[in-house]
Amino acid sequence: MSITIADYIVLGGGITGCVIASRLKQKNPSFTVLLVEAGPNPKSEHDVTSPMGGFALQGSELDWQYTTKPDPNTKDRTHTLTAGKTLGGGSILNYGGWSRGDVADYDTWARLTGYEEWDYEHLLPYFQRVESFGPSEQAPAGLSPRGVEGPMRITSANSSSEKRRYPLGEPLCKAWSELGVERMAYGCTGRNEGLSEWLENWHNGQRQAAHQAYPLDGVEVSTNTPVIGFVIAQDKTSQTTADRRPKVIGVSLESSQAVQVKREVILCAGAVGSPTILLGSPGLQDLSGVGSNMVDHFALFQLFKLKPSDKGLALGHPDLNDPAFFLGMPSDYVVYLGMPRDLLTKALDEDHIIGVEREALLESGRCFLEMLVLYHPLSAPVPADGTYISSSVMLTLPSSRGRISVPKDRLDTHPIIEPNYFSTALDRLTLVYGVRRMLQLMLDTKAFHPYVEAEVPPPGFEALHPGSSDAEIEARIRGAGIAHYHTVGTCALGSVVDADLRVKGIDGVRVCDASILPSSVGGHPQATLYGIAEKAAEMILNDSRAE
Repeated sequence: MSITIADYIVLGGGITGCVIASRLKQKNPSFTVLLVEAGPNPKSEHDVTSPMGGFALQGSELDWQYTTKPDPNTKDRTHTLTAGKTLGGGSILNYGGWSRGDVADYDTWARLTGYEEWDYEHLLPYFQRVESFGPSEQAPAGLSPRGVEGPMRITSANSSSEKRRYPLGEPLCKAWSELGVERMAYGCTGRNEGLSEWLENWHNGQRQAAHQAYPLDGVEVSTNTPVIGFVIAQDKTSQTTADRRPKVIGVSLESSQAVQVKREVILCAGAVGSPTILLGSPGLQDLSGVGSNMVDHFALFQLFKLKPSDKGLALGHPDLNDPAFFLGMPSDYVVYLGMPRDLLTKALDEDHIIGVEREALLESGRCFLEMLVLYHPLSAPVPADGTYISSSVMLTLPSSRGRISVPKDRLDTHPIIEPNYFSTALDRLTLVYGVRRMLQLMLDTKAFHPYVEAEVPPPGFEALHPGSSDAEIEARIRGAGIAHYHTVGTCALGSVVDADLRVKGIDGVRVCDASILPSSVGGHPQATLYGIAEKAAEMILNDSRAE
């Protein structure tokens, strides 16, 4: 890398890093902006464009493949966390789901931190700035409008093509209706509870990566460039040693090169990478809160065998070979569910949750579960021959918290990840409830009875059914549950960074990625990440004009 000094250095070429680097250069071409990415620019041999090809990228050189410590809550299993190690980051590896959280999810951020500018009303313009919904896809009057002029094209599965009509779509809606769940929600409007169409950012069957939606023209991009940590200087102007704050004046690269920064470093290395860099930087001590508050959308994936049929019902069957069926994820509807009040109160009491956090969770309309049916077995060890479908039951507001740290000698740069999944009563009761609802949907409704034969358990487990006990469902979750790779919270707003995303106690560095989320949001995080990156870029630009 030839550059040795830049106005801004953005560490991490994922979703937020690409947005911020692009906006800084677009709005002020005189800035020298350096974007540093540890992984490669995607190569031609990687299928980074098609929906089904994306499944093969997990475990590839484009994936960090972070490994956790054994988790006692999940039968001492270790978990491998997928995270993008490539230009484009998670936008290269994710499955394309597009969902904002509820109004209350973001308002909770403001209540927890005291930063009103991070509530839903203040974030909405940035969410809209990202999105480009077509005229026919605008939400009904009275609901928060979707964006129409942003760089990211968003569509529902059903709107992507007239030919993309999965045969089980209508029976699925009827089955949910039998369980009292009606189509009453519109995604990306601030209200998710109920059944709505699955939204995605696949466009004409092609992935919209962050560095393509937000062009990096004029940005100095350095891929395959791992970062060791920050170059630190002490503030010499303070009268006492105790008052001297460390200041980030550059970054140290694995190649032994250092790059100086004139204005700021913006850390966008993700919820694992960002705390690892902060904790691993010599000269930065006592970084309160960094690495704690780790939270992820823990979930149970299940596989179901279809009854014999003379027509195609799932992908892999010859009847479903039209290219339209492969324009996005093999799904068309998603359900967000709340929790019965008695179960919720019981869980909160058992976990001793009080104060602002309790009040926020008890608000009407909070969604604790995402329920998704997919017309394909995905990565399950069964043939994709049209005879299997799968499901995901995902916690959207998990209360279990883990932590990330680094080895004390700092010679080993691998983070120590203690996920602590499924460790609270709220998470246990919620996920057991959600899995039971999914079993009822699949095996106990008139609408799905003609189609679904039984659950296919993982090796070593008995099949679950609607009559399974809570203990049996909980045992399955502990033995087979995994995270959705939506890790957030490890450099949380309020505790680690201030309202302007500056790291508390340090000058010259901000953080903007999933690590700043003080609590989880419903749905898949990429829509939120694009929005907070737009907000961060605007804040940085406004501060530069005030200098």
